[in-house]
Amino acid sequence: MRRTTGKSRAAAARGKRLSPQKPVPFIIRKAKPGDLPQVVKMSSGVREIENYPGQKMKAEDFMHFVRGYGAMMLVAVASPPGRGKKEVVGYVTVYKSENYYYLPYAVTRKGWRRRGIGNALLGEIEKLAKEEKVEYILMSVYFFNSKVHSFLRARGYVPSKRLVQYSKIVTGKGRK
Repeated sequence: MRRTTGKSRAAAARGKRLSPQKPVPFIIRKAKPGDLPQVVKMSSGVREIENYPGQKMKAEDFMHFVRGYGAMMLVAVASPPGRGKKEVVGYVTVYKSENYYYLPYAVTRKGWRRRGIGNALLGEIEKLAKEEKVEYILMSVYFFNSKVHSFLRARGYVPSKRLVQYSKIVTGKGRK
């Protein structure tokens, strides 16, 4: 259920009211090379990708990573009020295996969340999966990212009982 008014617990404690998110039209399309700088900037919180642990993401590294594994990327594009210029406000990266899609990256830009962008991106991926007769969709989500866990459960996703991810720090710069 999308909350557009009312108070969150934190806001209520501060005596503030949540402001409703104003709808802004956006489109979902396949990513173009010109979208990459915005995608990388939006992903600044994602400091590591499999082939470049401990390094900040760069457009050329990200593109190499995406192309190297035959991924597809969809973006959500909108024209923010007063800017006139279209901007990438969300994206999802998809790898197709024999019978499933794996989504390692799905990001909605801060300030654009709770406006239906994530729903639209996942909806488009699910539509493609049905057309291609893909059996299931698999995503990795950080343990601490409870908002994304809730979002996925609301869309009918369930935690996998088949996959547990492990990591080991070997240089002092790796994941925890």
